[in-house]
Amino acid sequence: MRRLLVISGVLLIACGIMQARMGMTFNELYGQVDRAGCGWLVVVSLTDGLAVYHVTHSNPGCNPNIFYSFQDDQLLEINKGQLPEQ
Repeated sequence: MRRLLVISGVLLIACGIMQARMGMTFNELYGQVDRAGCGWLVVVSLTDGLAVYHVTHSNPGCNPNIFYSFQDDQLLEINKGQLPEQ
């Protein structure tokens, strides 16, 4: 039982968790996506310097229905379930 708990803990650490925060750079979020095993970020909209992305995989902690809006390499907005209005 103890061995199982240790293995479970190691797997959780290895999988990582995405914790996006306002003001983070694109590369910071991309690194979190990679460490969490979420694949990569895909651009879904580019308008007037605002780039909107979502993750490619739906692994636990990798919700493809969350949209991350960046402007000037800073995360401005996180929208769940729908693209932000243009």
